[in-house]
Amino acid sequence: MNPNNRGSLVAGVILIGLGVLFFLFNLLPGVNFNKLWPVIFILLAAGFFIPPLLWPQQRQELSGLFIPGSIMLMLGLIFFYNTFTNDWASWAYVWTLIPGGVGLGLCLGSWYGGWGKDSMAVGQWMLAISVLVFGLFGTLFGSPALKIAGPILLILAGLLLMARAFRKPGSGQVKP
Repeated sequence: MNPNNRGSLVAGVILIGLGVLFFLFNLLPGVNFNKLWPVIFILLAAGFFIPPLLWPQQRQELSGLFIPGSIMLMLGLIFFYNTFTNDWASWAYVWTLIPGGVGLGLCLGSWYGGWGKDSMAVGQWMLAISVLVFGLFGTLFGSPALKIAGPILLILAGLLLMARAFRKPGSGQVKP
């Protein structure tokens, strides 16, 4: 295979996957598209995640695709939650997870593309703040499941910050 044709191969695989998925949705009894449509976002995320893996010699440049891929992944997970729980009112605060998707993409891009510590730190902070804000709003306004998950997220974040306070500067070790 010509290495220049990998993009066509990826696009072809994604289109075939979508076609098979829609085929199954329409033909199999009991398969309800009303609950499974967020899979489209997961497939789109995979379409963004695959190119950096297919062209490792261009990993630094292509790792930027992890950012839109992570946003698509986050949207897919949010929509799965909404469709299975029918909790569409959660969009009043669940959108706060979308910047967390950007942070996740920055973390993945920094890790795989070797972008450096600064972009990794920005991604981690974006992800952490996004999850914390979601946890806070979920605790205050969420469904019963989110009123349990929200405080757990806040407790975990507090424990991580306390553990971070006991680390020695410039190392991953805990102070004695």
